[in-house]
Amino acid sequence: WTPEDWLALGKAEGSPDQKPIPAKALLPTDNSTSSEDTKSSCLEYSWHLVGVLDYSRDKCQYLVQKVHQVSDEEGNPILNEGHKNRVNPLLPGTEHWVPRIRLLFFAEDPRVFVERIQFALRLRENTEALLFYHLSVDCMPIWKGTPSLDTHSLQYMKKALSTPGLRLEIIEKCIGDLEKEVKLEYYRTMNCMTFDKVVMSNSEEFSHITQPKKDPEHLPQKGELNYLQPKHGIHLRI
Repeated sequence: WTPEDWLALGKAEGSPDQKPIPAKALLPTDNSTSSEDTKSSCLEYSWHLVGVLDYSRDKCQYLVQKVHQVSDEEGNPILNEGHKNRVNPLLPGTEHWVPRIRLLFFAEDPRVFVERIQFALRLRENTEALLFYHLSVDCMPIWKGTPSLDTHSLQYMKKALSTPGLRLEIIEKCIGDLEKEVKLEYYRTMNCMTFDKVVMSNSEEFSHITQPKKDPEHLPQKGELNYLQPKHGIHLRI
């Protein structure tokens, strides 16, 4: 469902008022914590009954407010028939903006919600592993024994940049920047190959390193004959 679909559940026909949508949200346990202080990593979080009030497309978050729930002396919620039919009032000063991943509507399938959480956790773990891998490669020094980039390849690149009509100093600056970028990428690629080889040959020692999965190379099933330049022969274009 879209955010508009969820908010539409709180609108009664013929009434302009927006009623809160019942849900559960992962919020700071302390009610005195404001929405601006939720970025602290020291806060304790728990699931709370909330009413969903609004949605912000700029933040991509829902505005929720905690619901006052009657509980016994041990802190367990009272669910007798008298309280079931009562509308729990919203607690003032407990509004929070929360992302969708921390919000469970009562009207949605909880199994779909759990699958969304699992997908987000796996995606985060994979992203953190890739960041650590690329950081390890970027921190490697350039070894003296690393083969240097072919000078002929650089000359071809410089020749491709020699566009007539541009000022000489602009061309020289572009060529210099391009040469630095190409050399940097080349040495990084060589370090990446060396790093992968070391990790694979010492898998137990580098068990904390997760190598990125390489996409399988795709080879076309059919080629194409180019007859546009017959004087140079037939070219197979793939």
